[in-house]
Amino acid sequence: MSPARVSLKSPAKINLVLDLLRKRADGFHEVDFVMQELEIHDTITIESIVENTEIILACNDPSVPLDTRNTCYKAAQLMQEECKKAGSLVQGAKITIEKRIPSAGGLGGGSSNAAAVLKGLNEVWNLQLSKNVLASLAAQIGSDVPFFIYGGTCRARGRGEIITSIPKCPSLELAFIVPPVKVPEQKTKWIYSHFDVTKVENHPSVEKMLEAITQNDSHAVAQAAGNAFEEGLSISEYAPVFYLIESLKKVPGVHNAILAGAGPTICIFCDSAKTAETVVGPFKAKNTLAFSTRTV
Repeated sequence: MSPARVSLKSPAKINLVLDLLRKRADGFHEVDFVMQELEIHDTITIESIVENTEIILACNDPSVPLDTRNTCYKAAQLMQEECKKAGSLVQGAKITIEKRIPSAGGLGGGSSNAAAVLKGLNEVWNLQLSKNVLASLAAQIGSDVPFFIYGGTCRARGRGEIITSIPKCPSLELAFIVPPVKVPEQKTKWIYSHFDVTKVENHPSVEKMLEAITQNDSHAVAQAAGNAFEEGLSISEYAPVFYLIESLKKVPGVHNAILAGAGPTICIFCDSAKTAETVVGPFKAKNTLAFSTRTV
């Protein structure tokens, strides 16, 4: 018998390598990413509603929309469609999102939440869909969502939906700083509209990253980390972000610092948990959102 209620961890992720190769005919970019789950996570609690088909969202972060704009809502709608296809009773769901991952910070929180809903409803509604089927549904929500169906350490290609699991990344101690940069609600669309792939001369190397991971060398992983947005992005709002990245690279005990995803969050690779806490300390003191975590 399926449980009527489940709670799932919904982890953040970092793109250890974010490379954009070219603009595709369909308007998307051809990508090559190495993606890694992080210890910091949201918690998604799902309760089945048998009486009707209503989808109810609740969240501890008032900035998160609780309607069709929310990825969790879209995920629940897709799973209701799967119920119809299977000839099962179409039920409603109450989805409670406990946020710890910064919203619109480049750490994949919304994508992770959607994947958690797909997995959770698959269990609650006893649909018994395979990971591959869940991943194909995930791709309909967003390019990052399929990664969270598989988790761990993965390579993503195509427009981000072609996922291959790769050897486990060595443990990394990381610091994250979220500079107070105002970004539009449709941040990813905004970022890509200001990105010119032809301006990227030094593409980060996925092959170097895979070699570092295979050798289980955390320092080499940090050195191989990179983000193509740092070269091909032309928006004045990010000028202080890129300046801060260069400053952070000079801090003792810091191996590297990169833009996390589409930003404005910065990911700092540290030699220890103590260094990570030292890095975020001054930013926390100024009420800038900053935290330390590690890879899963």
